Amino acid sequence: MANFFKALETKYQAQIEEGLATLDLYFNKAVGVGEHPDIMEVLDNYLDKIDSARSKLDVLNQITNKTVNPNE
Repeated sequence: MANFFKALETKYQAQIEEGLATLDLYFNKAVGVGEHPDIMEVLDNYLDKIDSARSKLDVLNQITNKTVNPNE
């Protein structure tokens, strides 16, 4: 079970880092912006991906904490 937890944790952390790196690129480097006439939608989609991954990571941690500490 610990392997599945670690795999999901790593997956969500990677999604967060990918989203943050992409947003950083768009915000701090003009590269690629010209290729996206709908840049606001693209940025919003990356924010959604980050939000979703953080939420899933939080839920995963809550479940794990309750499994480790069932009296809480």
